[in-house]
Amino acid sequence: MSLKKQTLSGVFWTFTDTFVLRGLSFIASVILARLLGPTEFGLVGMISVFIALGNSFVDSGLSASLIRTKNADEEDYATVFYLNLALGVFVYGIFYFIAPLIAAFFEQKILELIVRVYCLTFIISAFSAVQLAMLNKRMKFKQIMKCKVPGTILGVLVGIWMGYAGFGVWSIVCMFMCTQLGTSLMLWLTSTWTPSLVFSKKKLKYHYNFGYKLMLSGLIDTFYKNVYKLIIGKFFSVQELGYYERAHSFNNQSVMMFTSIISKVTYPLLSKIQDQKERIAVVYRQLIQFSFFIIAPMMLGAAAMAKPLFLLILGEQWLPAVPFFQILCFSGIFYPIHSFNINVLKVYGRSDLFLKLELIKKALITISILIGFQFGIYGLVWSSVFTSFVGLLINTHYSSRMIHYTTWEQVKDLFITLVKAGFMAGFMLLFVLEMAEYSLYLQLLISGIFGLVFYVLLNWMLKSPQLTFVFELIKNQKN
Repeated sequence: MSLKKQTLSGVFWTFTDTFVLRGLSFIASVILARLLGPTEFGLVGMISVFIALGNSFVDSGLSASLIRTKNADEEDYATVFYLNLALGVFVYGIFYFIAPLIAAFFEQKILELIVRVYCLTFIISAFSAVQLAMLNKRMKFKQIMKCKVPGTILGVLVGIWMGYAGFGVWSIVCMFMCTQLGTSLMLWLTSTWTPSLVFSKKKLKYHYNFGYKLMLSGLIDTFYKNVYKLIIGKFFSVQELGYYERAHSFNNQSVMMFTSIISKVTYPLLSKIQDQKERIAVVYRQLIQFSFFIIAPMMLGAAAMAKPLFLLILGEQWLPAVPFFQILCFSGIFYPIHSFNINVLKVYGRSDLFLKLELIKKALITISILIGFQFGIYGLVWSSVFTSFVGLLINTHYSSRMIHYTTWEQVKDLFITLVKAGFMAGFMLLFVLEMAEYSLYLQLLISGIFGLVFYVLLNWMLKSPQLTFVFELIKNQKN
């Protein structure tokens, strides 16, 4: 299979994987949101920063190191497997003992047991991290999907059953745990690789020297991604955190879907052609334009339809989450592009620069948060929009040094798409306001169809290369 067809196939199957899995999880979260309430989701939101930090520490950038290593052998895989497992047990032990401190910080006694149970996923995910890295390295995205779907279905069924049975916050915890357990088991059952009894200090040093910088960057990035939940959980009510958590989660359904596709496909792809800078620039430009062509109208359109969307899906009790969701749509619109630029640094082994950039960006976020906090909870959330755009400029500035695609060229390409998506969202909002007296289904259906048709026709008339790329992607899968 040619590199182009392999790329298009990777995008297609990763998109299908992410769409199906997140679709199932989204449906389950909607059902649980109706069964439970802001308090239960607020409790989970309080510990999300600690769970995310633990996952970053367990992986330690080792999976990324395996993927970029061209001639990885059994010593590489076995060494990373045992190291991941040891880190999983170690990190779980830390969180087991600090669980009472976390509960005391938020003044929620129940968090002590939740943390101790939830963090078992560190060990579960460590068992299958190498198998997953091997499939990503070979761009076997279809097989990854087949492994993840059963685990997701298991988690969804368990979570919904527990929600109906009145288990409250535990239905959310167990849904996530069962998903992880099912996926890990499937990766083991379908993999032809099992770890041999070898461990190389040389390989450990090689992978950890690359990975620990990514780990530090990941820890910093993870903390700041969740710092808003930490601050809201501490200084505002658990209900307000619940509203923010649901808005953030819904926003992430779209943002993280495309970011996941970008990271999974582009990193192994660019690693294969890392010595061909001219070719990387061409591939990079096509993918970054395609990504923003999809994510920009999706996020702005969702912001325009936010009120009827939340009323229909979650009900009136969740309406206070709408303003949070709309703000986060503007914040998350550039996130997939961040992922592109970060992958360029990883492909060229510049984990040192990766860490440096994270420190610079997080210093700016800290200042932005301190200023935004003075204007209350909405000022705090709006600060994320500013830092997202500034972070994009910083990332593109440094990645452009390694490929022939400057910051100005990237911003120009993104701006053209953003203007077209903005016109589309403006007309969609007018439809929603004019049809306020009609049913929610009709509001969403008419405004959604009109927005899609308007956006496609506008790009067709302007002969957008991104639209041609989409048609080529669809045609490739038919053939």
